Amino acid sequence: MHRSLFLFGLFFCLPARAELLKLEETGGDLRAALKIDGKEATLPIRLLRSKTPAPGAALLIDIAQQSDLAATALARGMTVAALDLATLPAPSRAEALRDLLPRLREKTGARRVLAYGSGEAGAALAGAGALFDGLLLQDASIGAAKTPRGVEVWGSDAYWRAAPRPAPTGPEPENRRSFFLAGTTSGAGANCAMPMDSRAQAPALRALLVVLDDWTRGVKPPASRAPGAADLAKAARLVWPKIPSLPAPLSDERLVPKIDADGNEASGLRLPDRALPIATFIGFAARRDPKGPPCAAAAAFPFPAAKADREKAGDPRSSLVERYGSRAYFVATMRVVADRLVKERLLLKEDADAYVAAAKQAPF
Repeated sequence: MHRSLFLFGLFFCLPARAELLKLEETGGDLRAALKIDGKEATLPIRLLRSKTPAPGAALLIDIAQQSDLAATALARGMTVAALDLATLPAPSRAEALRDLLPRLREKTGARRVLAYGSGEAGAALAGAGALFDGLLLQDASIGAAKTPRGVEVWGSDAYWRAAPRPAPTGPEPENRRSFFLAGTTSGAGANCAMPMDSRAQAPALRALLVVLDDWTRGVKPPASRAPGAADLAKAARLVWPKIPSLPAPLSDERLVPKIDADGNEASGLRLPDRALPIATFIGFAARRDPKGPPCAAAAAFPFPAAKADREKAGDPRSSLVERYGSRAYFVATMRVVADRLVKERLLLKEDADAYVAAAKQAPF
């Protein structure tokens, strides 16, 4: 009896067997016919080709179908293969990729293959990591994947979930780079009282795709920007400013990034609007169901506009006028901050210009 139960459990723990039957063209795109555990399945693949293809340009496998990244890839002469791995059973995704990638290389003539994925589907990329020249994973762990080069990106929400991101345990391998995007979140979260926006990470992802592409050409990438042990503290020990309407943060033993006097995270990669903030940006928000799991998603609490507003609201944080004096100073400083990140290859020039343009509309 026990042996039967063991074999039954072992069977369901084994990865699904996936086999590529054929890869055919359909009106400029591709369609993969697969057999998964004896059952046929179809995986549509949308091909986007650059109007200015570059010799030796990479193929980008985009399983999150991220249009922002596709535009950056196409501008660099890449071909983009957008596919939705979520349509396949989770245990079969990595094996399906292992069968599919050599054929995609052949069809597109790509010498280098990069891949971008996020969340659970991104884990499939890590499972087939050895077949890629580089991986860019958002809110997903490369783990022990044997990929030649890997870049991991995550936001504040990773620390405030029911199962938080673990603290680093040792030195980072030379073929990895890690970027914690302070004050941003990777997804919409669950059990949240209101919709959240994760697009704040998009400028960093675009820049890091370029970094990854250059890395596969032999250009050393920027150093990681992620919290070390000294940058983390137990959630129960954080001292939050008494911000009006701030939801009660979790107060437990989980390790989370330390915060400054405004409640903003003090480590990681700060994009321009986080380095020069007009609000407190946190990775948790009010729960829709108070008894449900924590809402790990982006929330912003704007600074008061002027001293009188701060005093009226009983807000301990300095007002915008007290911090920056004038909008002209704020815009000029935003230019400096954004240009510094461009020089460090952590922001594209067009995104730097967009941050400066947005600063001109600051609410003071």
